[in-house]
This record gives sequence, structure tokens and C-alpha cells, in this order.
Amino acid sequence: IIMTENLSNEEKITPMNPWYIKMSYGSREMFGQWITGIFGATGIFFYRQVIGLTGLPITLAFVFWSIYNAFNDPITGYLMEKINFPWEKKKGFRRFPWIIIGAIPWLFSYLAIYLVPQSWTPETHKWALFAWLLISLCLYDTFYTIFDVSATSLFPIKFPGLDERRDAQMWGTILGIVGLSLAFVIPFLFIGEGQETYITAGWVSVIGGVILLSFALPGLYENKHLRQMNLKRSENIEEERPESFVKSFKIAMKNKNFVFKIIFFFGYQASVALINGSALYVIYFILDVDASFLTLLLGTMLIGALLTVPLWLYISKKVNDNKKISILGAIVMLISYIPMLFVSSEIGWLIALFIFGIGLGGQWFMDPPLMGDVLDDIAVKTGKRQQSIYYGIQTFFIRFGEAFKALTIIVAHWIGKLPPSVETKDELISSVGVDGLDRAILGIRIHIAVVPFIVVLIALILFWWKYDLTPETVKKNKELIAEMKLD
Repeated sequence: IIMTENLSNEEKITPMNPWYIKMSYGSREMFGQWITGIFGATGIFFYRQVIGLTGLPITLAFVFWSIYNAFNDPITGYLMEKINFPWEKKKGFRRFPWIIIGAIPWLFSYLAIYLVPQSWTPETHKWALFAWLLISLCLYDTFYTIFDVSATSLFPIKFPGLDERRDAQMWGTILGIVGLSLAFVIPFLFIGEGQETYITAGWVSVIGGVILLSFALPGLYENKHLRQMNLKRSENIEEERPESFVKSFKIAMKNKNFVFKIIFFFGYQASVALINGSALYVIYFILDVDASFLTLLLGTMLIGALLTVPLWLYISKKVNDNKKISILGAIVMLISYIPMLFVSSEIGWLIALFIFGIGLGGQWFMDPPLMGDVLDDIAVKTGKRQQSIYYGIQTFFIRFGEAFKALTIIVAHWIGKLPPSVETKDELISSVGVDGLDRAILGIRIHIAVVPFIVVLIALILFWWKYDLTPETVKKNKELIAEMKLD
């Protein structure tokens, strides 16, 4: 227990974590981004441009996936609060076993997305391809949800102090960016033309994922303090159990700050998903360069984020207002979309993605502390720590962002008349002609710049208008949580 005059009241009575535990916990984002990054960049392109599946089956697969998400993610979070599992009753482990149960199958469910039987063709196996995509997406989502809800639910209780949360998330942001950078470099060394190259890259991602997961395990491990809290919960489980799922969901959605934090979060997630999913289209059809340029293009974005993380940390501690810093990150992100509407040169796109990366760094860095503020406020009002329910709902919006990305890209391609089964600019011109090229490129700009700008702007306005957790309220909540012994 740290006892010094320089700490706030709640930090004086809270076990503090050493830097290497914060770093290890932050590396869970490196593990997660390693997989979600490569899936986001190649998933739709693989099925539409490589396999040649038309827009309708892809759209339906992502829509049905979203419907599945609407139940899977919140229910998973709810069950983790509702059920007192044997490992919690006996040993006090509540989250860590589920982290392992979710992580390893998630890696292989990701690989399954690309293991479509190579004898299947869109002409004769269109709905079989649809079924393969849908089932593999649902498995991917199920195991990711188990891992992610369990891991993120540790954050507000493992790092209760405001500065400790910011320090832990500094590592999370930096290492998440490293994970994305690795995802845009290493697997793409193996990706070329044809399905086999994507399968090879998938196996590389699985092996790399196992290695990166091992870095995160010490930080995700539940220490003695957390296990004691979990054992106490087991002894008072009837008092701690949430209401029915429907009632719990209604309670969550009646919390204004949680709802508008989630709307703001969706704007950030959807914009990043669309940038990620649009990158190959920019490279092949606007810039007409080799796929290796993806590393430089998205790498520039990540450099913008990485270089400014210390600045975001400094500003956040100086201003001490998580809402203001989050809004600043969103404004920078909005500015970056302006050049994306018209630039056609490599240097122009690099500059635009660098600016986007600065905004991304701010949003990425501020999101967990912002969620921590919301969950603290909810805990004070309800007298319970039931963060899995709220993280389960948030995870749904992460996955819905992917579905929104797919729908946006397919509709934009319909507007631009960009056909499937073309992988280069020459093939596109041969298919639609020179006159059709401009329309196809307009469709690409719609899904990489126009739609994200609108979504982020609306989310920003609503968040600024309705979210009302001030620094004074946050500080008061920390003091009340310490008095209520909820950490």
C-alpha cells in the first residue's frame, strides 16, 4: 500500500501497480490490435476482390453478424456478473480463466475466416461462401467478446487512481500502436495475389498472436488484492448479483453519461474501422501502387499517434479533464478528413493519415480513463461494481462498427459502381473504362472520408452536449468509492 502526501485520498488506500504490470496490461492491446488490425484491413477486400463474392451476400453476413452481436456481447457481459464460477468461489479468480478461454480459440476463429474451400466459386457456391463468412464471423466475435470483456473489466478495479489509469493506458496506447504496426508489416510480407497468400498470412498471425498474448498475461493476472475482492463477492453473491438481463440492460441504457460516452466511442471506432478497411482500395485504385505501400501509409498514421501519446499524457494531467481532451482528439480527427476528399498523391495521403493518427492517439489514449470515470459514477449510484455488463455493451459497439464499415463500403461501391473480382487499377479500368474510374474513386472517398466525417461530427456534438462528468464530480466519486470500499 502506497502512503504518501503527494497522492490523492483514494490512491493513499489503494494498492498501486508497478510499471511493468501496467506495461504488461497495456500489451493486451498489442495482442488485440495484431489480429483486429489485419482482419479490418483485409476481411472485406478478401471476400469481395479476391474471392469475388458480390455485395449482397457480404452485406447480409455482416448484418446478421450485427444481430448476433446485439445479443452475444451484452449477454456475455451480463453472465460474467451473474454467475459465480467455481474458480472464483475456490481461488478468487474471476476474469483470468475467461481471458485464456477466449484468447486462444479467438486466434483460430480468425484464421477460419480465410480457410474457405478453394474449390468454391461465387458462381456456384455463393450462399455456401455466405454461410462460411457468417459462421466464422460469429465464432470470431464470440471468443473475442469473452477475451475482451474479461480483460477490459479489470481496468477500473486494477487501476483505480486517475493518474494510474492514465499511466496504464499510456502503455496500452503505445503498445496497441505497436501491435497495429506489426499487423500492417509482418502478415503483408506474405500477402500477394490469390487466396493461398492470405491463408499463409493467417497462420503467421496465429503464431504471432500466441507470442504477444504471453506478454500480456502478467498484467491480466488477478493479484492477491483482486482475488480477495472476488472471494468477498462470492461470500455475498446474492447481494452482488445483477437484476435480470433485461432490467440490467435498461438500467445501463438509462445512464446518460454511459449512453453518450458509447455514442462518442462508436464515432471513433467506426472512423478507424473505415480507414482500416479502405486502405487497400486507396492503394490499389487511387494511388495505383504496390500493397507494400500499406505499411508506409498506415504506418504514418500510427507514427502520428505514437509520437503524440506522451503529449496527450502531459495535456491530460495538466488539464485534468477527460472530456475536454477526448473532444480535442475528435476535432483533430475531423480535420484529417478534409484532404482525404481530394488528394491523389502519395505524399498527400501520408500527410492526411499522419494528422488522423494524432487524433487517433488522443481518442485511443482517453477512452479507457473516460470509461473508468463513467463506471465509477455508476458504482457510486448503484453501490455495485458490475463493469462486465457495461463493457459487454461497449464491445457490441466495437463489433457493430465493423458491420457499419462493411455496409458503408458495399453501399459506396454500389454508388461508385466498383465491381468485385478486380485487384488492380488496370483491371478496374478494363472493367468500367476511364469514365467509370472517377465514379469508382468517388465511391472510395465516400467510405474513407465523407461518411467517417459525418459520423465523428455527430458523435462529437452529442458527447459535448450531453456528457456532464466534470473533474469535480470525478474526484468526488473517487472519494465516495473509497468510503464505500468498492475498490
